[in-house]
Amino acid sequence: MSGKNILKIYNLSTPAERRYGVTWYANAYSDCERIANLFGLPVNVVVGVVSALSPNNKWERNIENAHAMCEAFIDGDEITSFPVSTYNAMKEKAWQILNATFIDDDGTTHVLDSEVEKILNGQKIKSFFQCILGYDTCCVDGHALGIYEGRRFPLTSPSNYINKTKYVEIQDAYRNAGAITTYRKKSLRAYEMQAITWLTWKRLHDI
Repeated sequence: MSGKNILKIYNLSTPAERRYGVTWYANAYSDCERIANLFGLPVNVVVGVVSALSPNNKWERNIENAHAMCEAFIDGDEITSFPVSTYNAMKEKAWQILNATFIDDDGTTHVLDSEVEKILNGQKIKSFFQCILGYDTCCVDGHALGIYEGRRFPLTSPSNYINKTKYVEIQDAYRNAGAITTYRKKSLRAYEMQAITWLTWKRLHDI
């Protein structure tokens, strides 16, 4: 299936939805960069922490949780010294990402994106990590699936299941739809197209 349904929803988007959607991930990167600069951590590590702590977590609280975790790590505190608003398993992943950093010969701290992704493991949180860092990809959830297929169905429906092959197929469709769409004289990245169409879908269906 092509990205025609994605483009159909994009063409129904308002100027405000396009402005907000195209800047969401850039603003998310800035939030992570602020924490990274404050604690002397690599930005990709903070993005990894944020991504790990993201399931069932509102963005504002997600950033607060990441800030608290990074501060505790730098201060030498234990993982039990602060709460987070997500699952304990995800908290442990975020802590593992912080512990995966190493100091280079020049004194700078590093960790490879691939190592962070290996720890994150899950499809959606890996995609979220990549989107914030500016990779031309997108997070695929039930709403993204609905936009892609041009139909709405309950998010708990068996039809909402997305296997790995389907996930990549949908990502490709968003990437292709973005590549042929010009906004402010630039093609859209897949994550920008997904963010804009999600906002439009939300409005159209009163979600």
